[in-house]
Amino acid sequence: MSVSPERSRLLEKVLHPYHSLDLLGSDRYKSLKIRIFFIINAIAGIPLLLVMIIGYLLLQSIMEEDFRHQLTGQIEHTQQAIEFFIKEKISEHQLLVSVYGYEQLSDPRRLAGVFQTFKKEFGELATLEVTDGRGMLRARAGQQVTDEADYSRTEWFREAASSGLHVSDLFIGPEERPHLAIAVKGRGASEQSFWVVRAVIEADALYRHVVRMKREGNDDAFLISRRGVLQPPFRVHGKIVERISPAASPAARNVSTVEIELPDGSPALYGSVPIGSSPFILGIVIKSTVNTRIYELLRKKQPALYLVGLLIVFGIGVSVRMANTLGNSIKEADRKKEEAIAESEHANKLASIGRLATGIAHEINNPLAIINEKAGLMKDIIELSADFPHREKFLTLINGIFESVNRCRTITHRLLGFARKVEVVYEVIDLNDVVREVIGFLEREILYRSIRLELNLLKELPRIQSDKAQLEQVLLNIINNALDAVEDGGAITVSTGVKDTYTVKVVVRDNGHGIPRDKVKHIFDPFFTTKEKGKGTGLGLAISYGIMKKLGGDIVVASEEGKGAAFTIEIPVVPKSEKGGNG
Repeated sequence: MSVSPERSRLLEKVLHPYHSLDLLGSDRYKSLKIRIFFIINAIAGIPLLLVMIIGYLLLQSIMEEDFRHQLTGQIEHTQQAIEFFIKEKISEHQLLVSVYGYEQLSDPRRLAGVFQTFKKEFGELATLEVTDGRGMLRARAGQQVTDEADYSRTEWFREAASSGLHVSDLFIGPEERPHLAIAVKGRGASEQSFWVVRAVIEADALYRHVVRMKREGNDDAFLISRRGVLQPPFRVHGKIVERISPAASPAARNVSTVEIELPDGSPALYGSVPIGSSPFILGIVIKSTVNTRIYELLRKKQPALYLVGLLIVFGIGVSVRMANTLGNSIKEADRKKEEAIAESEHANKLASIGRLATGIAHEINNPLAIINEKAGLMKDIIELSADFPHREKFLTLINGIFESVNRCRTITHRLLGFARKVEVVYEVIDLNDVVREVIGFLEREILYRSIRLELNLLKELPRIQSDKAQLEQVLLNIINNALDAVEDGGAITVSTGVKDTYTVKVVVRDNGHGIPRDKVKHIFDPFFTTKEKGKGTGLGLAISYGIMKKLGGDIVVASEEGKGAAFTIEIPVVPKSEKGGNG
C-alpha cells in the first residue's frame, strides 16, 4: 500500500524524538516549554522509576520469603495440633482396651456403661463396638453406624488385626456430621487370640483445628486422604483440591510448598504436610499471593500513598514552573537580542546617514553661499536703480530666494549637527529645573496659542548626573513636537517621576492627533515626519533618540491615533560608566 507524501511527513514527525512535539503547535516557545517539561521529568522520573522498580523487586523477594515462612509455620502448628488430637484419641482407646479386657467390653450392658463414662469424659464419642478375632460384632453402644455384624472382610478390621491400629478416613456419619473411626486391637488369653474395639468419633474438633488456620479472602484449608479423597467439609476450593490432590501428596513429614495455577488461571500457592498416625494430609491453597499482599499492604498505607501522590503532583508542578521560567527566560533573551540587533542596525543606519548628510551639507552650503551672495548683489543693484522696471516684484522674488536659502541652511546645519559627534559633559543637575528652563523657552508660544500646560514635577525627584545641554535639546525637540501636534487651546502635560532605583523619567503627553500605529516604529528614523510638508525636517526625534542612547537612557513612545501621544524619556540617575567605575 502506497503512502502519500503528506502522511509520510506526518509519520516522520510523529516518530521523530525532537520534531514530534512540533505537532503540539507552531509556537516555538510553547513547544520549547513542553520539551523542557518532558526533559526535566525524564531526568528526575527515570531514576525514580528505577528506584521504585528495584525497591518493589526487593520488597517482593523479602515478602515472598516471609510469606513462605509464615505459611510453613501455620501448617506445622496445625499439623501438630491435629496429630495431638488423633494420638490422644488412640491413647484413650488403647487405655480402654488394656483396662477393661474382652470379657467386660463384649458384655453389651457393661459396654454401654463404659460408653457413657467415656462420652461424658471426652464428649466426641459417637459409637463404641467390640468384635472378636473373627470380625464378628459382639457388642455395640451408642449410635448405630451400620447394620453389618460381620466385619471380617472390611479393610479397617484387617488393618487393625495385622498392625494393631486403624484410623479411617473421614466420613459423614449420624446427623450428617463428619466422623472418624479408630480401631484398636486387644490381645486375648492365647498368643493367637485377639479382639478389636472400634470407636466412631465426631470429627468436629479435628475441623476446628483446620478452620483456625489464618486465612484471607479465597484462601482455603482442608484435609485430604493419602488416596487423594477430599475430606469434607471445606470452605471454597473443593474441586481445586480434587485436581491437585494426587500431585500434592508429600513424601516426607516436612511441609512442602508449590506454586500452582488454579482453573480460573490465577496463580496460587499450595502447601501440604502429612498428619502422623492418620491417613490425612493437611493442605492449604493461598490465593493471596505476594503481589496481593503488597497490594493489601499499600491499601492499608493509603495516607502514605496520598503523600507520595501529592509529592508527585508537587514535582510535576515544579517542573511545569521551571519549564515556564526557562521558556520565558529564553523568550526574553531572544527579544532582547532582537532589540539589540535592531538598535545596532538603527545605529549603523544613523551613522551612514550622518556621513552622507555631512557630505551633502558641505556640497550644498557652497552653492547656497553663492546663491545668497548673488541674490544680495541683485537686491543691491535693484535698490540702487530707482527706475528699475518691476522693481517691487523683483525685490519680492529675491526675498523669496533669501527665505529658501535660509531654510536650506537650517536643514544643512541640522544635518551637520546630526552627524557631528558632541562630547558628553556630565554634571549633577536637577531634572525639574531643566524642564522648567525648556518650558521657559516656549512659554511665549504656549501663551499665544492658549495651550493648557500642566506640570506634574515630583518634588522628591533625585538629582541626576547627566549632560544638561543635550537633555535640554531632547526636551526641546519633544515638547516642540507636542506643540506642533495639538490644536490651539489643546493640552500638554509634562511629568517627572522615578521609574526605579536607577532611572528617572520625563513624560510629555499631548492630546493632539496622535501617531498612526503603522508609523510609530519609524518615528525615530531620520527624515521621517508626520508633520505637514515644509513644517519639519524629520531629524529632531532621530537626534533626540541618538542623544538619549549616548546618555545611557531611552525614549519610549505610546500613541493612539486621534487621542494624542506620550513620549517617555528615561534617564539614568548615574551614567553607566560611573556605575561601572564605582562598582
